[in-house]
Amino acid sequence: MRVHNLMKDLVIQKVEEMLPVHPSFSLWAAGEQSGAKLDVVCYVLNRIPPQYVVSGRGLAYSETLDYREKLQKLADVTRLVKEGMEVVGSRRRERSQELPLETHDGKFFNFPSIIGRLLDGSNFSPAHDLSVSLLADGQLVPVIDPNWQNPYRLIANTAGTYLFWPRPVPAQPGETLRIFKFELAVEDPRFEPLHYMVELTLTAENDFVDFVNTTESYRIKDLYLFPRDDL
Repeated sequence: MRVHNLMKDLVIQKVEEMLPVHPSFSLWAAGEQSGAKLDVVCYVLNRIPPQYVVSGRGLAYSETLDYREKLQKLADVTRLVKEGMEVVGSRRRERSQELPLETHDGKFFNFPSIIGRLLDGSNFSPAHDLSVSLLADGQLVPVIDPNWQNPYRLIANTAGTYLFWPRPVPAQPGETLRIFKFELAVEDPRFEPLHYMVELTLTAENDFVDFVNTTESYRIKDLYLFPRDDL
């Protein structure tokens, strides 16, 4: 049985349609940065609900959706594709201007991805249109590469979910264990400040791990934001 995500087809089609409308991105993406279009597709798919079908009947059912619902879905995808082109273009240009990566010799403390949800404490709905930061000693924690965010911007379509992947830290000679203390912070004028401490105990490994393993993610309990009393 093959499971198919109709939204993937729609997003790929819309990316191809919009490339001529954004010639600077199109010319740049056609060069050395050939993965740019796929990055845009992933950016959009991570921000919209999937629509899976396993048969022609499922595809036929999708055609019966309300016309206004289809228009809204298309408008959402179009907006996200444009946004994705801007974000991906900016991040990839930043990465292309970076100095060459250091050699990955020695041992490293490799972090799991850190995932959680922020909810509005007044009605338990997912928080959105705000940023959450991962800090260490008051500074933003470096992430694995520019395609990952810190601060992480929450938008309406991601159900309040945030995700960080800290960059591996070299171990000192003879060091085998280290405790890392992080802080999740939200400073938004609509809500009381949120500060939540996260502690990870890691063992040094021989490799610099640059692939994400979702089965080993560190999951934080749901956190709640409460509106400011003076609003």
